[in-house]
Amino acid sequence: MELCRRLKEDIRTSHIPVILLTAKATGADKIEGLVHGADDYIYKPFNIDELKARIENLLIQRDRLRKKYSSM
Repeated sequence: MELCRRLKEDIRTSHIPVILLTAKATGADKIEGLVHGADDYIYKPFNIDELKARIENLLIQRDRLRKKYSSM
């Protein structure tokens, strides 16, 4: 959680997508991770295809934002 928070608070690294992959599976744990800036929160055991899809979606979203703001 601390690493996630630090990455998201620093302007130099805040753009890096963070997916927390953890054994902590309570709703409170997920909310804590999201509050600390995680882009996604996945519990173990997880489906590798789901993880790949979530990574792909995050990268596509980041690319769309980059293109949108670089053309302004």
